[in-house]
Amino acid sequence: MKLPRSKHLVVCLLGVLSVLPSLACRGRGKAYAQERRDSALIQEDRANDTLHLVFAGDIMTHGPQIRAALGKEGQYDFTPSFTLVKPLIEQADLAIGNLETTFGGKPYSGYPMFSSPEAFGTALREAGFDVLTTANNHSCDRGRFGVINTIDVLDSLGIATTGSYRTKEERTSRTPLLVTVKGVKLAILAYTYGTNGLPIPHPALVDTISRDQIARDLQRADSLGADYKIVQIHWGNEYERLPNKRQMDLAQWLTDQGVHAIIGSHPHVVQESAFLKRRNTQQDSTFVVYSMGNFISNQITPPGTRGGMLLSLDLIRDRAKGSWTTLPHYQYVFVEKRSPKGEAIYRLRPIQLSDSSYVDLAHREAVDLQALQRYYRSITLAP
Repeated sequence: MKLPRSKHLVVCLLGVLSVLPSLACRGRGKAYAQERRDSALIQEDRANDTLHLVFAGDIMTHGPQIRAALGKEGQYDFTPSFTLVKPLIEQADLAIGNLETTFGGKPYSGYPMFSSPEAFGTALREAGFDVLTTANNHSCDRGRFGVINTIDVLDSLGIATTGSYRTKEERTSRTPLLVTVKGVKLAILAYTYGTNGLPIPHPALVDTISRDQIARDLQRADSLGADYKIVQIHWGNEYERLPNKRQMDLAQWLTDQGVHAIIGSHPHVVQESAFLKRRNTQQDSTFVVYSMGNFISNQITPPGTRGGMLLSLDLIRDRAKGSWTTLPHYQYVFVEKRSPKGEAIYRLRPIQLSDSSYVDLAHREAVDLQALQRYYRSITLAP
């Protein structure tokens, strides 16, 4: 988690002020010093009212990605996949992703029963992720061991999690996940529509979508002093460009429950986003992105699955009114599967919709990128 730079600013200012000329200018210097101290503290206080969050969509490892990460000495290294997007993730006050795989041990595999090398978790930590949600339809792919070891691995890496638990009793301490950033208490919750028909293995637990349970979790978040509530939710129909009625109805219900931001995943393609009005108050609105699409994977079909987005949310609090403004920014990403020499790399590249600077890629890569850009241009996103 990142520390406020403003604290370092105060220290630096005090150091400069300590060597200001004194004697004849001592009175003026003291007044100047106090003014600068007050200004720095005001800036720090205002900084507490603005947060920069980054969210990633579906984070997966298919078989070809796992094989490409295997080195000659038998060690896995996924860090090259994130080198180009790492600066975007690291600049966040908090970076959150949806981990749609497990650390379920060998044999490692992709679809349909995901289990990734633990080195993948290390690469996500090195890329700058602070939180990974673990409630999705692949949570139970490797049974009880997969659920539990995934949490064990992420705990050992210092990555916070919510959405799955070793036991029912553990859920109380992990949901809602409360993270204090720059003086703001964020509540993060995660739910999935199901687990591909696989039973949730006792005593492990995965949070599924239940309005009664979600309502209780949100009430508990309020009782614990949450300032801003985020729900990461696995829902919708795969590969559909538009959210379905169930997504929209649930999004409105979550809005009316006081959720500030709804972050959707599962369709593997980017869907629209919107601001929803709460029916019981006119003071706040809720931001929803129905699907951020894939972040990293080996999917290439149908169109739109070859990449997705890094979503940034700037949160601004009006302390006088006790309300929040949520400002979204969209950074699309494209998965480069091969280097110009034809080597398998699976590297995420930030892209602009007008970018045409990919002439060094193989022909198929360029064609896929153009198709993805056309897909993104067809989506209406909130300003």
